[in-house]
Amino acid sequence: MALKIKTQKAQNVPMTPTFKAILLYSVMSDWTQDDTLLSEECITRMKRGLSVVGVEATPVAVRKDVAGPLREFDPREYVVFNWAEGLDGAPNAYDAVPPVLEELGFAYSGSDAWTLNASLDKAYTKKVLLENKIPTPVSKVYDRAVLNGWRRYPALVKPATEHCSFGITREAVVDTPQQLKERIQYVLDTWHCPALIEDFIDGTEYNVSVWGNGDEAQVLPISAMDYSAFPDYHDRLCTFDAKWNPESEAYRLTAVQCPALLDKTLKRRIERVALATYKALRLRDYGRVDMRVRNGVPYVLDVNANPDITMEGGFARSSRAAGYDYGQMTARILSLASHRMPNGSKA
Repeated sequence: MALKIKTQKAQNVPMTPTFKAILLYSVMSDWTQDDTLLSEECITRMKRGLSVVGVEATPVAVRKDVAGPLREFDPREYVVFNWAEGLDGAPNAYDAVPPVLEELGFAYSGSDAWTLNASLDKAYTKKVLLENKIPTPVSKVYDRAVLNGWRRYPALVKPATEHCSFGITREAVVDTPQQLKERIQYVLDTWHCPALIEDFIDGTEYNVSVWGNGDEAQVLPISAMDYSAFPDYHDRLCTFDAKWNPESEAYRLTAVQCPALLDKTLKRRIERVALATYKALRLRDYGRVDMRVRNGVPYVLDVNANPDITMEGGFARSSRAAGYDYGQMTARILSLASHRMPNGSKA
């Protein structure tokens, strides 16, 4: 992987954007009141942050119809910040939104439909990584609870087409063939998708945020998730609670350090693997690659083509460590997307 590494360093972000932004976000009919309030708060924060750096932003909510609410906007003047994480009734339909935006002529932030779909399918992601000689844990996909020769334990069992750590609990780490069969059946019955089994790598998890395009892609300061507070390796996981539930023990005891304390050799290895992954999955504008290390080798666990971009999220944490506040971070992502505008203003 002969890639030139560019690490984003702390700096101010002078920019005089001449485009306007649309903040496109999903609204789901099954949301609770808390879900709705959280979404509205996130949009308000992003709009406020963009205003501070001189970007006029208009929030636009979508349920099932993406095109309708956008017809009044001119693609030569507006860039879409694509924060629509699905459609009402199809919350995983990330890939349904970009084709509509392209048909309407909008430049939009983030990856296209192919990458969003490819990175959601963990088995296909593994295939792309292996084809590009990028280290990733040994794995196998099961659509029924017949083990067919799996002998690596402990093993981690994931829903093959879910995201946000759905299905990742301490029970997902299995130690015996019987536990493995039971967990595969659980995934099949609960998540209605195949189960991805992979060799479990214990230890610190590294979240590597990358932004930019082509040869200009840059690695932001790396975050390290330290699970040493958990004596049992079954708990040393980035579970749903560890990510999203501040009331949980998993959230409270998982220490996050950014920038991570890494020796230069390992840091460069992690950066090289992250950039190679970003390129192989054709990520665009921004993304995140999650890894663990065994015997000095960084192994890719997951690829996030649309990572959490809220103020409390990992990507914002890394960009802050590089010297970007929330508004500057969002404006930079929009600026990258603006270079794909059909005509008109580009930053």
